[in-house]
Amino acid sequence: MLIDVHCHINLYLNLQEVLEEAKKNGIEKIIAVAMSELSLKRIIEISKDYNMIYPALGLHPEEVKMNKSIEKNLDKVISYIKSKKDLICAIGEIGLDHHFVKNKELYPLQKKIFKRMLSLAQELQLPVNLHTKGAEEEIFEMLPSFDIPYINIHWYSGPDEYLRVGSERGYFFSITPAIMYSPAVKKVVEEINIEHLLLESDGPVKFSGQIGVPAMIKEVLIKISQLKNIDRTDLEVQIEKNTKKIFSKIF
Repeated sequence: MLIDVHCHINLYLNLQEVLEEAKKNGIEKIIAVAMSELSLKRIIEISKDYNMIYPALGLHPEEVKMNKSIEKNLDKVISYIKSKKDLICAIGEIGLDHHFVKNKELYPLQKKIFKRMLSLAQELQLPVNLHTKGAEEEIFEMLPSFDIPYINIHWYSGPDEYLRVGSERGYFFSITPAIMYSPAVKKVVEEINIEHLLLESDGPVKFSGQIGVPAMIKEVLIKISQLKNIDRTDLEVQIEKNTKKIFSKIF
């Protein structure tokens, strides 16, 4: 069984087509991660319409530059997520971003929101789907202060030293189709043992100009098996076990 653990399913205009293609390629479950205040309810609505989609709710670090009202509305967002605790499988996509968000004046608000999201994950005892771009050091310093069941770092491309720290702490790392061309993503696969690897599309983000879709994780699996020199079927079984461990609510 193939599971896409990180996809922005609400952003597809041709969702039915995307899901049909996923099924044809053996993808049976998709975790739909929210990014914005506006996307929270839409993610829940879609998950009710399609039984292969499982919602994760959170606020992406770029929300601080996209939504001028987010600080004022933060308590309302958290209350909404709490009200859906029985429907969601994780808190995500959350984190810090010091790469795409250039305005350093927004960093304190990012950190405030991230801390609230981590506290929420701790309270609800849910795993997290993390965005760490350009803020790896700060995030890795913060995480031990929270009692969170499991941590998945999506599309990691940061310093090697935090790969080692993450491995030692037992974090999971989800691999995107960027593995086909990105040395940084290949490095993650080389450094992290197969017991802590997951698959994700991060769709509809583009990869070499091609819109990312869940069906692509089949090729990601094949590429990982080649890099690790592991039988593809054995690897698929192991990654399914990993997914069951961290995102148990979708099974």
